[in-house]
Amino acid sequence: MTILYDIASHLFMGSDGGSQTKLASLFEEWVKGLFSIPVSLPWTRFGKALSCRQKLLQYIEEIVLQRQQEEKFGEDALGILLQARDENGNSLPLGELKDQILLLLFAGHETLTSAVASFCLLTSQHQDVLTRLREEQKQFSSTEPLTTESLKHMTYLDMVLKEVLRLTPPVGGGFRQVMQDCEFGGYSIPKGWLVQYQIGKTHQDETIYPDHKNFDPERFAPENAVDKQKVFGYIPFGGGIRECLGKEFARLEMKIFAVKLLRDYEWELLPEQDLSLVAVPTLHPRDGLKVKIGNRK
Repeated sequence: MTILYDIASHLFMGSDGGSQTKLASLFEEWVKGLFSIPVSLPWTRFGKALSCRQKLLQYIEEIVLQRQQEEKFGEDALGILLQARDENGNSLPLGELKDQILLLLFAGHETLTSAVASFCLLTSQHQDVLTRLREEQKQFSSTEPLTTESLKHMTYLDMVLKEVLRLTPPVGGGFRQVMQDCEFGGYSIPKGWLVQYQIGKTHQDETIYPDHKNFDPERFAPENAVDKQKVFGYIPFGGGIRECLGKEFARLEMKIFAVKLLRDYEWELLPEQDLSLVAVPTLHPRDGLKVKIGNRK
């Protein structure tokens, strides 16, 4: 969590060592209250989250105004947003900039933490998969920098990460507004209603994923390609024009993180911990995933 927060704060806001700042503690408290009962009294989890959100937005506003004043936009996400213009030449308003950066910090850190933890958990429980992953890494030089080309050829790792996101998607679902009156499954849904789609339930569709409870990366082998069988049958990042903005960033960071773990470290689950999964705010083991980790010999 600490490592991924540092990466996110650097790439999105140009801030180094973000996990060691007050911003990180505010962010953690805000995330805890995202899905709590909406009682906005100061001592409730929701009330604390609201307070932390206001402080986070104020902190981000100070960074935005400073960057605008100095006209040092940079190449991070904030710099790109600051320079963005619509068809009429208008820039994004301050409120929109703040909301987008806060959203990116959450999506680019909290969900990735969940995905990487699930990768560690599932590969620990399936040593045959872990062995094959390490065999694949022997095809690549460990002394040369990773490139997009070398990552592209790690096809088994791709299959494993796809299955991790199928079986343990970090986010449980999303919401869409109905654009026109329609019917689904014999039910009439009026225009303007808000509907929820469920990612986890979609990934348990037996017509696409037989034995859906099993961890089986072979589902995503080129000859099977189950994620291509049905439109919106595989949706770890949502779907349509509102698909996750950071999808490719998440895939890239997951893959690099996995490669570093496979090449440099050994890990095993510690006994006597509760590995049942909790869905809020993102999917994670109830005890937080305790592992013994060490350097590879």
